[in-house]
This record gives sequence, C-alpha cells and structure tokens, in this order.
Amino acid sequence: MIKLATCFSGIGAIEHALNRMGLDNKIVFACDNGDIDILSKDIPLDIPIIRQEFESLENIIIQIEEDEYKNDLKKDLLRDNELFNIQIKGLDSVTSEYSEAVNKILLAVSSMGNVKNVRAKEYLKFQKQLYIAKKDDLNYRLYTLFYSVEITNDFHKNNSWDSIFQDIPYDSDDNINWAAVKEDLQLLISLIDKINGRRVLKNIRDICERLGMLHEKITTLKIERHLNTLSSYDEKKAYVDKLYAPYNSRNKVKTSYMANYDIDERHFYWNISFLDGNEYKDQVDLFVGGSPCQAFSLVGKQRGLEDTRGTLFYEYARLVKEIQPKVFIYENVRAILSNDEGRTWNTITKIFTDLNYNWSYQILNARDYGIPQNRERVFVVGFRKDLILEKDFEFPLPFELKSTMKDFLLDNVSGKYYLPSKGVDFVTSDKNLTKRYTQIDGDIALCQKKNQQFNWHGDFVFEEENTDKEKTMQDLEKYFLSEKVCKYVLASGTKGFYSKPQTDLDVARPLLTTMHKMHRAGVDNYVTTDGRLRKLTPRECLRLMGFSDSFKIVVSDTSMYQQSGNSIVVDVLMNIMNKILESYPSLEND
Repeated sequence: MIKLATCFSGIGAIEHALNRMGLDNKIVFACDNGDIDILSKDIPLDIPIIRQEFESLENIIIQIEEDEYKNDLKKDLLRDNELFNIQIKGLDSVTSEYSEAVNKILLAVSSMGNVKNVRAKEYLKFQKQLYIAKKDDLNYRLYTLFYSVEITNDFHKNNSWDSIFQDIPYDSDDNINWAAVKEDLQLLISLIDKINGRRVLKNIRDICERLGMLHEKITTLKIERHLNTLSSYDEKKAYVDKLYAPYNSRNKVKTSYMANYDIDERHFYWNISFLDGNEYKDQVDLFVGGSPCQAFSLVGKQRGLEDTRGTLFYEYARLVKEIQPKVFIYENVRAILSNDEGRTWNTITKIFTDLNYNWSYQILNARDYGIPQNRERVFVVGFRKDLILEKDFEFPLPFELKSTMKDFLLDNVSGKYYLPSKGVDFVTSDKNLTKRYTQIDGDIALCQKKNQQFNWHGDFVFEEENTDKEKTMQDLEKYFLSEKVCKYVLASGTKGFYSKPQTDLDVARPLLTTMHKMHRAGVDNYVTTDGRLRKLTPRECLRLMGFSDSFKIVVSDTSMYQQSGNSIVVDVLMNIMNKILESYPSLEND
C-alpha cells in the first residue's frame, strides 16, 4: 500500500499512474486551488490608480511587525516605484502630433457606423475612455499608447489598415479616407518606435502585476498570522475553506479530481501556503508535485523565484521538510534550469540538498516513454537518507516510440452508421435472430435489401460498447475549423516572422494549458478527419497525456483543455515509478 500525497495535484497524474500500474495506494492528502486567486489584486492600467496603490501599499507595509519581511517588501516597492517613474518620463515624451494621429484613426473607425467586429468595438470603447482619461494628461497618454500599440500590431499583422476591417458589415454612408488613415498609421509607428513605446507599455503592465503580487504576499502573511492563533488542525482547515467557499464551484480542477479519485474532502486543500505539513509527518510514502511553471516557462515572463508562483517552490520544499516522505518527485518545465542565468536552479539545488535527501534530476521527454508528444520536463527524485536502498536510483532509459499521434485519435466513424437503442433491441432480439430477419457478425451475408437502413433487417456487425464512440463525426463537428480559421492556422507568417505550419504530426507539439484558445500556427495540434481540419478533442488530449479512457470528463471542454495542458504525462511517471521500486521495493509493500 503506497501512501500518496500530492500538491498542485491537477487531475492526478501520479494517482492515475499508480492505478494503471495496479499498485495499491491510498491518497493521504491533495492540494490544488484550480487557479482561483483570492490573495492578489488586479491593478488596472490606469496612472492615478497605480499611484494610489503605491501609497496604499506603503502604508500597509509600515504596519507590518516582522522587520525582515517588512524590509523585503519595502525594497520591492521602492524598486517598482523607481521603474514606474522612469516609464512616466517615457510617456511625457509623447508628442501632441502622436495624440492627434491616434484621434484621427479613431475618428475613422467611429464613422463606420454599426461595427460588429470585436477589435473595432474595442477601439470605439477606447474613444469613451479617452474623454475620461483627459482629466489626467499622463493617463490620456497611457491610453493612447496602449491602443496605438494595439492598432499598429494589427497593422503589422494584416499589412494594411483597411484589411483589418474588410469583412466588417456596417451601415455608414460616410466615406473613409483610407489613404490619410494609413499616413497617420505610419506616423504612429514611427513615434512609437521613437519612444520605445512597446517597452514602456510592457513595463507599466509588469508593474501592475508586481503590485498585485505584493498584495498577495501581504494577504498571505495576514492569513498565516491568524492561523497561528488557532490551536487545532480542524480550526485551521475550516478557516481556509471558508475563505475559498464562495469560489468552490469555480475550482474545476477539484471537480475533476474528486470525480476520479477516492479522497476524503477533509484532506483536500486549496492553498499549499496554508497547509501544515506537520499534520502528516511520517504518514506519506510518496510525495509528488511541482510548483506552477508559469514563473519559469518560456511562454511566460520568466520572473522565476521573484514571481509569487515561483516562490511556491519554497512551499513545496517546506512540505517535504515537514512531512518527511520516504520518496518525493518534483516536476517543472525545462526553462527552470536556465532561468535568471542559472541562478534560480542554483538556489533550488541548495534547498533540495538541505532537505537531507539523496536526490538527482534529469530532463525527460514524453516521446521517449511511449507517448507521441514532444514534452520535455525536469524531474527531480529524492530518497530520504535513512532509507536502505537495493541499489542507487537511475532514471528510466528512453525507448523507441512505436505509436503516432494518429493512434491516439478517436475513431472517425460517422454516427449515422450506429443504431439507436430501439434498433439495437430489434436486431438483437432472439425472435428476429431465429427468423433470420437479422444477423450479427455472420460469415455469409443475408440477402441485402435496399431499405435495410430503415427497417433494421439484414447484416450487422457487433462492436464492443465504447463510450468514446459517442465522439463520432457528428460530435466532432464543434472541433472542426472554419475556412477562415484554417487559412489563418496554415499561414506561413508575415514580415520577419516565418513559421512552417504542419498538421497531422506523428509526434504532437507540447499540450499547453492555453490550448483551449487554439488557432495558433506552430503552437497547437491540428489533425485532418475526412478531409477537414480540426483541433484535438479533450479526450484525445487526455490520451496524449497518458490518461486512460476510464478517466471521467465532468467539466467543460475549456476546463479539460487547461487541465490536460497543466498535467504531468502519466506514462513518464509510470517509468519513473518502476525505477523507484527497483531501488526501494519496500515502498510498494509498506
């Protein structure tokens, strides 16, 4: 019996791996907040509000009693304030000529009448914001910078301004002087480049996110203070659960997890920061997790351990120290090794070493362990030093991939060829079989009739019941791409960017948590079914993550795409577990 605990549990990759391996296991606890954030604060791109946040945070930090923590927060706030003032100077250099060009373009857009295009609607919304922003000249400049960057991004992508709106139905009699608008666009582009406007905008956005993270750190500190005043485990658990109670239905990760695994709700946690590992000391054989990858991922900003999501690594390490599991497995993106020029990984290695575990790490690719997906991840495996191992642990060797992505796709049989329940009853009844009205899997066909499909008389083949057959061509319809989207997905790029679009790959591109958005050439996976291009279904994504079809899908497609992209590949964990059991076989028998 393997006593298992997981944090950032997701949809339970290690749980599913142990089940697939037939290893008896019990879940001691699991933890995942389903990306529900109640601790940080969303700071809008608004100069007066950003200034107010700096003042508010300064007053809050002053009241913090812990000097070391207070000094760290003050240092972060001072750094962000200095950076903010530098960006403000950049906005000051925006000329009146620049603002005039923006207004002319917006005037052209507004004259289009009943605009139905989403992007154009955003421009019209922006016009209203401009009148409000003019109360603060810097805010006005920030708004114009924000939308002019959006406008010129569209211009670059579409190569011409009028092509952005070529498909928009509108009912205006006004003529738009596109030649003049294009001249204004060229002016905007040159001015934005002159003030490095994209960098200014990125930095101000980044400051807003950093201020939100400071709120998260302070709120977390307040909650931890209160938890320290509570004496019992039940009181602490009830207090945290109450904080998250209004968001319970939004935690789709928990919904999936609870539907597929046997765990007492008392031992499912929302936030690793508020989980006291001492409650489970010496009760866990195997502890598996990986702090959120967004702080290190190449797709993100790579703030690393500066990001509150990155600092959750410290919480993972804390739990290892408090729980003292016999074995732990840690997983994260490959970029964690190079983040901050390697300094992030150096810090992580020191922490792992201080935990008093014998540990090693390796980069493993899912395609080397039976799953046709290019998905490289760093895995760390640690054994408590007091354990007597049969032999030193070695990571599993790669082996030849014998399957392709196509082998993981749903059967493409049209639903019209399947009988409804009433038809099945007719065909399988003893009376009709005896009278030879019907035949199932016969060696010699009955006489075929032209109206067999209507009267259910004749030959039929038996196909074992499979829930995936419900995902027939009819059901796949919503996953097919429109002609317009196909054209975009298969585009080879524009200007200096070039991508070689490929579909029906033998080995899938990495499944990402953002793949529910789809429609990104060279990023997402697309397959052809009966001559039509479609995206992968949630079930297919689960298969490509190593989940059997027995895994219950109880959430929306969007949630399932996100959860699949966030998961660990089950087959990789199975191969790691086989090696762990070779080194420490008593883990299975404890």
